[in-house]
Amino acid sequence: MEKQKHPSLYPDILFHFTSKEGLFKILEYTFKVSYAREKIEGKNTKRELAVPMVSFCDLKLSELKVHMSKYGSYGIGLTKDWANRKGLNPVMYVNRHCEFTDNFNNALYTIYPNLSKIRKNLKNNDALQEIPHDMKILDAYRYMKNYEGTLIRDGHQDEENFRFADEREWRYVPSLDDYRVEEPFVAISNIQTKKQKMEYNQKIENIKLDFNPNDIKYLIVEDDNEINGLIEHIQKVKKFHNEDVISRLSSRILTKEQIDKDI
Repeated sequence: MEKQKHPSLYPDILFHFTSKEGLFKILEYTFKVSYAREKIEGKNTKRELAVPMVSFCDLKLSELKVHMSKYGSYGIGLTKDWANRKGLNPVMYVNRHCEFTDNFNNALYTIYPNLSKIRKNLKNNDALQEIPHDMKILDAYRYMKNYEGTLIRDGHQDEENFRFADEREWRYVPSLDDYRVEEPFVAISNIQTKKQKMEYNQKIENIKLDFNPNDIKYLIVEDDNEINGLIEHIQKVKKFHNEDVISRLSSRILTKEQIDKDI
């Protein structure tokens, strides 16, 4: 007799929210990796950097209201089976009042110059196959975020004690061994402006995070008036050219209005 599975606090879906244009592009071209600015604060240290990633939230439908108000009314929900196949990982939240965070921040300055040298040597030396394992501890830094801190949006402080852990973020981050990524993370001083960010993103524009129609559990638009437009867009996308697929995806469209009122 099969054991009964205990109910989980977490859903079997990861959501990504964006603009209407962003959602339509994801459906047509898939996810594009881009550099996102991050700040990790400890008791006595602060490190600001940008990491190449695609971000998702591990939230149930009933928990999406606040998240959508900050990240957009248009979303796509994909299965965790897909996330596991693609190697996504939950973010590790760290307390800015803890010594552990300071220790990790300080270690970055010690290890990162060595990692940069190793990556350059690997490009010019076929005998070396990959980055040494002891250097890969830096990968953890790309999955770290403060449990709580200042939320910055559009270059302005939006909320001082925003609890980032409420987002239950998962990330797709390219491998440290992926040489399509020249910089596994970038000092914030090099990516301050929109122009600088665009230049770095252009270097990794060929790195995609793909999915197939069966991986999609939900599509979200703002209100009922936009459902037909989304269905028409799906019908035009080559990978969805199947009546059963279009019918299934059409039945999985929800609206922000519906989530706000009924879920």
